Amino acid sequence: MKICLGHLLIVLCMSCSIPVYAAARGPMLDVNSDSGFTIYYGDAYYQDTDGPISTWSINQNTINALSQFDVVVLQPNQPHFTPEIVKVLKDNGVQYVLGYISIGEDFINDAIESPLNNGSGMQQYNASSGALDIAHNNTLQSFYIDVDSQNVTYNNEGTIVSVETTARLTPDGLPDLNPHFLGYMVYPDANWRWVLDNMRIGTADVAGRSFKAGLKQIANERDTQALRDRSGNFGFDGFFLDTIDTAGPYNAAGWYPWALNEMHNTVKYISDHYATKTILANRGAFFFSPGLKSPLTQQFTIDKNIRSYINGFLFESFRYDSDPYIDGPGGISEFFNENRYNLAPKVLSEANRDDGFTVFSLEYESGRPNIVRDAFDTDIRQFGFVGYLTQSRSLNTIDADFIALLPDQQNDVQGPTWETSGHLLYNTPNDEVRTGVQSVIQTDVEGQVAINWDIAIDQSYPITYDLVITKLSDASQTTLTAIHYQSHSGWQYDPVTYSANEYIVSDLEPGASYHFKIIAVDAHGNKNSEDNGQTITLMSSVSNPIVKTDILLDGLLTEWSNFNAFPGDPSDVVGVSPAGHIAGSGNQANWRNIQMAHTTDSSELYMAYTNETNIYISWGFQVFIDSDDDLSTGFKGSFGGINTFPIGADYLIEGINVYQYSGTGSDWNWEISPTSGGYTLGRVWSGHTGETYLPLHWIGNPTGSFSFVCFGNNTFYGHTNEYDWYPDNAHQGGFFRYKL
Repeated sequence: MKICLGHLLIVLCMSCSIPVYAAARGPMLDVNSDSGFTIYYGDAYYQDTDGPISTWSINQNTINALSQFDVVVLQPNQPHFTPEIVKVLKDNGVQYVLGYISIGEDFINDAIESPLNNGSGMQQYNASSGALDIAHNNTLQSFYIDVDSQNVTYNNEGTIVSVETTARLTPDGLPDLNPHFLGYMVYPDANWRWVLDNMRIGTADVAGRSFKAGLKQIANERDTQALRDRSGNFGFDGFFLDTIDTAGPYNAAGWYPWALNEMHNTVKYISDHYATKTILANRGAFFFSPGLKSPLTQQFTIDKNIRSYINGFLFESFRYDSDPYIDGPGGISEFFNENRYNLAPKVLSEANRDDGFTVFSLEYESGRPNIVRDAFDTDIRQFGFVGYLTQSRSLNTIDADFIALLPDQQNDVQGPTWETSGHLLYNTPNDEVRTGVQSVIQTDVEGQVAINWDIAIDQSYPITYDLVITKLSDASQTTLTAIHYQSHSGWQYDPVTYSANEYIVSDLEPGASYHFKIIAVDAHGNKNSEDNGQTITLMSSVSNPIVKTDILLDGLLTEWSNFNAFPGDPSDVVGVSPAGHIAGSGNQANWRNIQMAHTTDSSELYMAYTNETNIYISWGFQVFIDSDDDLSTGFKGSFGGINTFPIGADYLIEGINVYQYSGTGSDWNWEISPTSGGYTLGRVWSGHTGETYLPLHWIGNPTGSFSFVCFGNNTFYGHTNEYDWYPDNAHQGGFFRYKL
């Protein structure tokens, strides 16, 4: 019986409850740079195939060649592929046999198939909104996309042979084709996921798709009594997800950043519904690339990170691509610098986490002479990929160039090498590295610091990190081995400023000085020793309880010498004014010190300002206050050269006014503090010092303690982009704490 695809999709999407599973993912077990890996899209599985399928004989040469690998990716849609082949390879000891499936393009036999109909209309680019909308003037399925105008050339059999994009972001009423690989571009929504799940070779389970194996057929248990039934389940160990990269964030033909969310959802769907199956994703490094934002959608791709939904990631064409005619010297891909310096450190940063994945590489020989050793040394020895070098673009041969050089890890006697994940320039070499600890920042919890460092690479994964803590007062030393670190939240959006990894150390002694050093360790115990480490003196919360008569408001600060003070700030205005001033009348806002005191009844807060030059308390002097001591509330956005604010600022004392934050976290929305009644601070100044005071309920009646940072804004004095943060390390997360 034929099934109407469109009607069936509607019924499924409305009536089926979708089970949710907690997929236990992570790197592929027992797979490392010593493992053999191949991708084979050929069809030489049987001999004597002219007769009935029952008379075919297995091509033992093919089976033997494939059986030498640990991980094998096969194309189940080849006309002579059967479930028997998967069984034979598993019986021969192949650890992972994975089945190919395209999730970002609909590849069809154009002579006998066409884009699927009986739908509500395809997605079409709307120039006014810059988004995709359903075009109701057609009956195509909702997972096709019309963004560009294209010229399509067919041969005599009706097969597409070439596609030319003639007008970008200009829909022509026809579904778009990939201009390079000629598949129909897909918006991978719920309807597409149903097709992926249910299409099956030799059946009408999905009307119009009887030549492609879907997820169920690829992964579900095979019938041992019908091993040559090509419409039966193959029983693969998992999936090789191809064309995932069509959702890339770029503004060029062949890229569809509007599909990013649904591509994430599709990978998650496969992970959830096939929780016991292995998932190897081909390309799509943008999912793991911090700071990468689409110019079309303004979306950060790392917000849709798929790390927890896959077990492996493939760098296709990492050093040598399939087309050697436009490459650089030695036939190296013209995009190698992008792969090597920009993408690989970011991907490996994510891959090496506790819930990370195994990284593979695919290189193409494609007629290039004498590249085997170079490709092997780059992919396997330097980066620790699970690598494969194929003879040609068609992937229809089984090549043993790499596996003949394995195992090789016994030659790895060096510790991991420090890298940087902060390089962003496109396709550009980079010789900078970030060695060891990059910053030590005191958190909003007393006695606690955040240690930040970047990435090390090695042939032998996983890499673990040891943290050496030295208390300087008595030289006592503690080493924490294989620490369980996290991704640095700031790194996800600004990898230039922030490093990839973060570890929190608690229960340190306030006021004491500590030295922190990171050591990277590979799977064989080889260590590096390059990190000189960093030292921090933990700041105690300053507290000065007073009665009003303790302070004489004259701006001179004589009595403040009896009070506890915060560390001073040097003369360090950022930028140079047109007049060449570093400090002085041209750059008047240049913090040197701030002190605070509060009345014992917690009703008033007093502040003493010390400036580099004569002070005039204008809006050029700003104090941001996190009154609830909660980093997750208040202003946390970009300001004064800082992309992620060090505190969650609930209030802003700007000159003589008090403002309360009224935005959503990253926007600059402030209103006069409602409890101030519109009144301004009490203030007095004399020379380069001044005093201010205000009722504590104007800043939310903080209890316990609060955090704050100071900013000198010389825009007030006519010098734009010249400013002074206090403390100096505010751009790295530094701040002060005052205890009531």
